[in-house]
Amino acid sequence: MKSLACISLVCAAVFWPSVVRCYGEPSRLPIKRHLHGHITPEQVMTFLYEPFDVPPGVNSIYVLQNYTDKSLGNSLDIGIFDVRGHRIADAQNGTSGWRGWSGGARSNFTITPAWATPGYNPGPIQPGTWYVTLDIELGYNPVHEYFSTDYASTSLDPFPNAYENETWLRGDFHLHSIYSDGHYLPEEQIMNAVHRDLDFMFFTEHNTYSGNDVYGTWSSLAPDLLIGRGIEVTTRHGHWQALGVDRGQMIEWRYDPGDNPGLLDAMHQVRRGGGLVSINHPFQLCSRCNWGFNDYDHNDALEVWNGQWDPTDELAVQKWQELLVSGKQTTGIGGSDAHSFPDVTALPTTVVRTRGKNQADILDAVKKGHAYLVRDPGMSLDFLVHVGNATAQMGDKIPSFYGNAKAILLTTGLKGLKACFVSEKGCFSNRTISSATMTQSFADVRFVRVEIRNATDAMVGLTNPVYFV
Repeated sequence: MKSLACISLVCAAVFWPSVVRCYGEPSRLPIKRHLHGHITPEQVMTFLYEPFDVPPGVNSIYVLQNYTDKSLGNSLDIGIFDVRGHRIADAQNGTSGWRGWSGGARSNFTITPAWATPGYNPGPIQPGTWYVTLDIELGYNPVHEYFSTDYASTSLDPFPNAYENETWLRGDFHLHSIYSDGHYLPEEQIMNAVHRDLDFMFFTEHNTYSGNDVYGTWSSLAPDLLIGRGIEVTTRHGHWQALGVDRGQMIEWRYDPGDNPGLLDAMHQVRRGGGLVSINHPFQLCSRCNWGFNDYDHNDALEVWNGQWDPTDELAVQKWQELLVSGKQTTGIGGSDAHSFPDVTALPTTVVRTRGKNQADILDAVKKGHAYLVRDPGMSLDFLVHVGNATAQMGDKIPSFYGNAKAILLTTGLKGLKACFVSEKGCFSNRTISSATMTQSFADVRFVRVEIRNATDAMVGLTNPVYFV
């Protein structure tokens, strides 16, 4: 038989014999079916679908996967599509029958009308053909209630453009919980954000929006904390961030480079609703985590700093610099990618300049490059450029010039560290921060930005550029 649904492997595997059990009301006898199969080498790294029929009256689905030789590196991802099917989404139409995904993070899940395993969507169990993997139990338990969503508000403004002047808000664009492969509870991540002095956070679970449907349950723990909606789109060729997705919006991930529909269609799905696209950890040392699409032309931002600073982040900053030199005005952002202890939420913290405390304004600020990164609470900076009578901040564009300009770096909590002023020509000044205000003169560049590093050359702060056009 063919392999069972929505799975992929990193090497060939043989399925352990599995059983499908259909339990009915006490008067109904269980229906038993024995299934077994084999994954061939040519099916590795593909998505395979196995149909199973759900009779009328079924009110729960339980799925369990088991497979051989896990110690040899075999890995199955698992998910489920309902009677609406598993059609690949294109630029105009979303994924139709998706009901949940946990990748390789779980070996089993349950869906009922009132509740589902985190990463899966509860709701009515429609009779018909579903597509799933491995052992299945279909139950006829009485239904006493149905699931209802509890969305977190994506605006904490009493009215639009709440701030008379733009203000800086601190946040984390890359966070996980038990709703995908994290171990942090949502309420733990929310309190972690509070302790790190955040104004906003985005939960970005792998290939699922089920958490976005319920994070409002815990928003009362931190009523001043904005909880944005996101999905980490986890493909076989790298991860990217869909930030600002609509309620109930799923983003397609089942494609390879060159597929149509594929990556560009999925990114269009995000942007047409006002969302933001960012490439995550492009050089991370993890199978299928590093960016393999060789497409840096259709993203709004690039995650140049992921969690604790390491050599892969250095490569990401180098790639970002390469894009800037080529003329692409891509915004650099950071994300903690915190999954479980000892991961530190909001390390790094991305700070944005915005007119309002709402998801739309925050993402618009990122698109404009009005953002900087710092390692810890208590650290802040601002970066201005003066040319004649003109003044520009991070992300701003000012007319080209042929005379002298002056950059002003304002910092808090960064004294004693090195500030490197960077243009398309590289680092042209590297000085120790000795006071809260530092100035630097320069001339004839296309952009200028600042990197702040410690004695080990690890990044501690990073600005987006001011551009000369």
